Amino acid sequence: MSMTNNASASAVLDLAFRPFFLLGAVFSVIALLLWGANLHGWLTHAYHGYTPLWHGHEMLFGFVAAILVGFLLTAVQNWTGLRSAHGKALLLLILLWLAGRLAVWFAGFMPWWLVIIIDGSFLLYAAGLLASLLLKKQQKRNYFAVLALLLLTADNVVFHLGVASGNLQTATHALHSVILLITLLMTVIGGRVIPMFTGNTTQIPPRTRIQWLDKAGLGFLWVIVVIFLFQLQIYLPDKLLAVIFSFSAVLIAGRCALWRAMSTRRHPLLWSLHLSYWFIPLGLGLIACHYAGMALSLSTALHALTVGAMGGLILSMISRVSLGHTGRPIVATPLIKLAFLLVLAAALSRVGLILIIPAFSLWAWWLSIGLWVMAYTLFLYRYSAILLSPRADR
Repeated sequence: MSMTNNASASAVLDLAFRPFFLLGAVFSVIALLLWGANLHGWLTHAYHGYTPLWHGHEMLFGFVAAILVGFLLTAVQNWTGLRSAHGKALLLLILLWLAGRLAVWFAGFMPWWLVIIIDGSFLLYAAGLLASLLLKKQQKRNYFAVLALLLLTADNVVFHLGVASGNLQTATHALHSVILLITLLMTVIGGRVIPMFTGNTTQIPPRTRIQWLDKAGLGFLWVIVVIFLFQLQIYLPDKLLAVIFSFSAVLIAGRCALWRAMSTRRHPLLWSLHLSYWFIPLGLGLIACHYAGMALSLSTALHALTVGAMGGLILSMISRVSLGHTGRPIVATPLIKLAFLLVLAAALSRVGLILIIPAFSLWAWWLSIGLWVMAYTLFLYRYSAILLSPRADR
């Protein structure tokens, strides 16, 4: 038993995807169940009078940040050929993430400066680990990942300062900035790997990239990220924002259309990536509709990005990466196929059902929570043993 436990602990601390994919998935289930309990009135965790802020913050800085750090600190080993964070360095990173979750939950009983330091240390340390490897190999192409982690840290500080000062609008805008920054990351990383995965698996050569389309789509999205990072949207005309989001949505949709999505029908680990990625232009388009004055809340539009794009892409990517990096065949089981469908259904419920039948909004929230919880629980059921075990090919 002792030898088994030691082997499991050694495997978990071997590379960042193992602990953070597990912790992120578990935390998303717990956080959403707590949020659902709050919606039903069973739990009143008054995060300084505004529990929705806790929900938004923890799904982004608790769940998404854990997955993002796990992915980047795993990918950087492939990018640079250098050994990435493991052992004690990785254990410290895990403890910082856990400390951040506790600090935010108990923020009402702690000085704000301490909450900011504890919660901010996770992404700062992760950025340092990532930067040290990229700098050694002068991997300039991937410096954007370090910048993204630093910008997320800045948004986190702005969020906490907003709540501390009672300026909930500033805190909310900081979360919107985070959503769009992560959307940019998904657009960049997904644009690199999804066409490659599709071509490698289907053996159908990818279509030639249209360089101006790539640059223009990402360019408009960068403009959006900068606007929301500095909270300039409150000063700009809504119609101008609608135009910027519309251009970004159309251009990114044009990129997606070149990726031969229809060739992936027999490959769940591919079609799940394609379908989830399409929620990026969909979400940007819905935000454009909001700013154009249509009867559509910004929250609903943003959830196309958070539940559909983030929830779907994360589930698909961690399912794929967990198999590949543990020496197992990259094949989806029936349970994981079901999980992919459930998380996409959660997005349709949270966005589509509310748009079609606004009177059922509370039920749509509940349904979305339930579908997400089932999807990520299936992932944990299938992948926990894989992530806790040594590589299968050793």
